Amino acid sequence: MDPIQREYVAMPGGGIRRVYSIDLDDGSVVLGDYQAWLASRAARCSCGKVCRGSGRTCGAPECIDRL
Repeated sequence: MDPIQREYVAMPGGGIRRVYSIDLDDGSVVLGDYQAWLASRAARCSCGKVCRGSGRTCGAPECIDRL
């Protein structure tokens, strides 16, 4: 079994950021932001924000009241 490949980009100031790569049909490679990808896959509250805690709301009082 192959280990999960992890890719990182060095940022100005010495920080690093996790990324993923996409091979395009023309042979070029595009890097994507891993955290943005994770956020796009997360469950969403009815207001559109990422759900937290129980996974049913974003945690805002008005969203909790809607439950």
